Amino acid sequence: MLLWPSASGRSAVLEKLPLFVGLSQADLGRISRLIREVEVPAGRPVAAAGEAGRELFVIVDGRALVTTRRGGRVRLGPGDFFGEMSLIDGEPRSASVEATTPMRLLVLGYREFWQLLDESLPIVRRIMRTLSRRLRQAEKSAVA
Repeated sequence: MLLWPSASGRSAVLEKLPLFVGLSQADLGRISRLIREVEVPAGRPVAAAGEAGRELFVIVDGRALVTTRRGGRVRLGPGDFFGEMSLIDGEPRSASVEATTPMRLLVLGYREFWQLLDESLPIVRRIMRTLSRRLRQAEKSAVA
C-alpha cells in the first residue's frame, strides 16, 4: 500500500525531511521514484546488529530505539535516518533498531542508494555530515 500515492505527494513529504530539505524538485522527484514506503508496527525490529545491511531507512512518522553492541542507546524520530553505514562500507550492521511506536519509513535499497549518491552531491554532503556528527558523539560517549 502506498502511503503517498502520487509522485507530488511523495515529493511534498520528502522536502520536509531534514535529509532532503533544500533539494531541487528534480532531485526530490528522482528520490520519490527510488524509494519504497513501509509501515512498521510498534515493537517490531527494523534492523539487527550483525546482519547484512542492504537498505537506508528514513523515518517519516514514529519513533525508534537504536541499541549498539556496546549497550549504547539512541532514540530516533521523524527526519532521522539509519542504515547508511552498512551500505557505505559493506560491513554488518553495527546496531539494532526497534520501532517503539508505529512507524512510517522510506526505504532506499542498495542499488538505489548508490544511484542516488552518484546523481546528487547535496545528499552525499548531508550523509557525510551526519556520519561525522555520529562519530563525534560516539567519541564523546566513549570518553565520558
